[in-house]
Amino acid sequence: MPESPSKRASAPLIDTHCHLAFDAFDDDREDVMARCHEAGLVGCVAVAVDAASAEAARRLAQAHPGFVHATAGIHPTESVCGDEREWAAVRELLATDAFVAVGETGLDAFHDTVPFEVQTTSLVAHLDLALELELPVILHCRDAFAELAAVLERYRGHPIAGVLHCFTGTEGDLDPLLDAGLHIGLGGIVTFKARADLRAAARRVPAERLLVETDAPWLAPVPRRGRRNEPSYVRYVAERLAEEFEEPFEVLARRTTDNAVALFGERLAS
Repeated sequence: MPESPSKRASAPLIDTHCHLAFDAFDDDREDVMARCHEAGLVGCVAVAVDAASAEAARRLAQAHPGFVHATAGIHPTESVCGDEREWAAVRELLATDAFVAVGETGLDAFHDTVPFEVQTTSLVAHLDLALELELPVILHCRDAFAELAAVLERYRGHPIAGVLHCFTGTEGDLDPLLDAGLHIGLGGIVTFKARADLRAAARRVPAERLLVETDAPWLAPVPRRGRRNEPSYVRYVAERLAEEFEEPFEVLARRTTDNAVALFGERLAS
């Protein structure tokens, strides 16, 4: 029976990407939150995919001040991507001081729910707003790293603070992301036995750019693979990376926590 992360010695961790305000957690959210604290988490970023989920994330952050931190944005596969009224609602939310990042936005060539040109227009709008508001941006990319690199190239000379979350690409895909100044978020997939290539890519991420995440409720790490993911499981991700980097878990935990605070702001350290 795999050991629960709540049974181990505490070390500070921040889950930099989860969807804790989603209805997947409606039945036991407070229990999930308790396990976060037991596992040594000092914060999590509750990421939105549309205006409604941004509002839900804001309410959750208000209920758990200093621990839950909300974002607002429109995911590229959401049907409202490209909807001007939805974007106006997101902009209105981001005009408040309740959010630590813009997004989740990005490009997705795997799903065919939203035309690629609509996704690109939405991505540029998010990037421009992030620069305007001086907030970091959370980026999604699936099967579209070349196209994302082309968009990021437009911002050369205007460095973008942000993170490519749940990175699943190759070592070659990293270069444009790192050149753009982005952090790299690694989640449960890096623990999968077959993804030695992803772990090799992870070794190329500069220490000060590495973040850990869950993307909960999806992509649970080994040894919880196949179950609903939750933020406390970020510990499994950090442990696997510490093993890969041949360094103490506490060192990696502290560094990724410091990186999250540096990117998202001092509110994550409160």
